Amino acid sequence: MKLWHLTIANAVFLLSAGIGAAQDMPTPEEAHCIALRGMLISPEKIAEPARRGVVYSADLVKGDQSAGGGFCKVLGGIEPIDPKAPNINFQINLPLTWNDKIIQYGGGGYDGTLIEAVKNVSFGSDAVKTPLQRGYVTFGSDSGHQSPSVLDGKFLLNDEALANFGGLQIKKTHDVTMAVVEGYYGRKPRKSYIQGNSQGGHESLIAIQRWPADYDGAIVTHPANPFSALQLSGNYLAKAFYKSGAYLSPAKVELLNTAVAKACDKLDGVEDGLISNTAACDATFKVEDLRCASGKDEGNACLSDAQIAVLKTINTPYKSPVRLEGGVDGFARWPIFQGGDLYGLWSFGSSPDLTTPPTPFANFGLAVLADPMIRYAVVRDPKFDSITFDPTKYAKRVAQVSKLIDANSADLSAFEKRGGKMLLMHGTIDFAISPYNTVSYYERVVKTMGADNVHSFMRFYLVPGFGHGSGKFIAAWDPLTALENWAENGKAPENLIVSDAGKDGAGRTRPMCEYPSYPKYKSGATDPSKAGNFECAK
Repeated sequence: MKLWHLTIANAVFLLSAGIGAAQDMPTPEEAHCIALRGMLISPEKIAEPARRGVVYSADLVKGDQSAGGGFCKVLGGIEPIDPKAPNINFQINLPLTWNDKIIQYGGGGYDGTLIEAVKNVSFGSDAVKTPLQRGYVTFGSDSGHQSPSVLDGKFLLNDEALANFGGLQIKKTHDVTMAVVEGYYGRKPRKSYIQGNSQGGHESLIAIQRWPADYDGAIVTHPANPFSALQLSGNYLAKAFYKSGAYLSPAKVELLNTAVAKACDKLDGVEDGLISNTAACDATFKVEDLRCASGKDEGNACLSDAQIAVLKTINTPYKSPVRLEGGVDGFARWPIFQGGDLYGLWSFGSSPDLTTPPTPFANFGLAVLADPMIRYAVVRDPKFDSITFDPTKYAKRVAQVSKLIDANSADLSAFEKRGGKMLLMHGTIDFAISPYNTVSYYERVVKTMGADNVHSFMRFYLVPGFGHGSGKFIAAWDPLTALENWAENGKAPENLIVSDAGKDGAGRTRPMCEYPSYPKYKSGATDPSKAGNFECAK
């Protein structure tokens, strides 16, 4: 550490040389930050293959006392072994007032955008401080490629970029951050966490499964996992959806969701626009009640036989003809008959005609999401028409890709034994990643490790009416405080509350109910906007 302190002194001297005005001289905090510029992290400090880490820039970002007085913003890159592979770009934020903890942020989609890690954790309430404001070192990366679109999969043609996206970038970024943190503060962190939504949730699962010794806790939201099974399922459903006469227009989707709400909204004790008792909804709603009398498409007031058939296919688990990593053989059904959030990017699309490649918003969202993995990672032909994909013809390659990118292990004992804690959350109407797949994963963990053991380190919450960041109920809560209390103080989560951040919700609240319970309106209650008027029931 003496050498590092000498470097800081040199930085002060160099920056002050030739400066006439005293006010132009860097403060000690600025000099300490600037001294990180050009720092090299040797490959010996990075557990996965990399040439080295390099700090490109380090600048002090001044802030108010609520943000700890500011932070040192560090930008850098991790250079690949393959000269044709892209760097992993990273950002590390080093608060002037450090709480001796770090938290890693995951990405989204196919990544490619630098995660700056300055905002709150995924769906963290605006009413609570961000990790950086709490004094955390926060950090993230672009996962090892650069693109303005999270749906761009061209990088998957490169083996090292694919492996980085498949998880290696998580470890590489973590290890480089540890070196920078120790160099800047002169000590290692006391606690280390990871958090993310969607692809970031998937990356969080990868982290605690592959490198459990690195993490004391994880906040996992809407995990896109198993990633390969998700895309195989999406491609399979796209083939069914674009058969003649099967397409559902936005008006037909509205017809379906209105009928589902009419049948199921009241099953949780109150009609509030949310379907909380999804199990009862499964037993109550009958899509056949919407059938056109002739079985043919008679307009927007009914569904044809072909449309009903494809909806039933979507409501049925997908069975993969290829065995995936960890013995996974498929993907769960989708919440099509529970009010699925079929709007925006994750809709059925505005056009009945599928383009090559699929077009966002015009085509079925799952077809759009599946296409990059199939074309670039599996077939490795940018001109391939993914709707013609037959997994059995590429079985060996599908299995290879699954091994690279999936996090299918149901044995989390290494994470549990080191004292790790996890909060897992999913919205019930998510149509980018099915909540039933997260249910399936959780149940596999319980079957593998035992219910009591799992409950000692993991909590799983389903939030009614919440989609993939949208929906009837936009979740906002404080998972980081709950995780801190559990991982650091031994206080398990109890009576957590989630608020609705949506415009229509106007701040209404609900209890966070542990799966398989749901928020049921109490008999005699008079205000459905208050969490206290609900109880978690099974």
